[in-house]
Amino acid sequence: MNELEARLQQTEKDQMSHSQEAAQLHEDLKEAKAKWVEHHDVVIAVVEHETVIEEQVNNLKARLCSKTEDANAAEERRAKIEKRLKSVMEQNRLHSTTNIELDSKISMMKSENEELQSKIDKLQAKLWDQVDSFVFDKTYTMYHMKRKTLEEAK
Repeated sequence: MNELEARLQQTEKDQMSHSQEAAQLHEDLKEAKAKWVEHHDVVIAVVEHETVIEEQVNNLKARLCSKTEDANAAEERRAKIEKRLKSVMEQNRLHSTTNIELDSKISMMKSENEELQSKIDKLQAKLWDQVDSFVFDKTYTMYHMKRKTLEEAK
């Protein structure tokens, strides 16, 4: 019986050992579950944070696209305005050149006008002198003819 008792004791020891191992494994399982829950919560928080960040990145991309479109539109407007400015500057240059040429021609015409006016004034003076001379000569001739006729009549 000794052998049976020894086996029974061995079995009890083994059972105790297995019980302790089971208790230890149960404890390890509880710790593992607690760690898993803790890590799971961290993972969920990280995933939620990544989702928020991804949404922010998408919003930033959309705003960047919008700003880029606005900048492109502004650049197009600036280019059009610059082209129009160059056109206006060219027109102004042409007008300025034309104005200078016209001013020069006007000055020449004023000078010519003054010369012509001076000639007209001289010709008018000469004409009046001739009219005066003609009237004087005609009056003298008529007076002289009347006198002759009177003298002949006497």
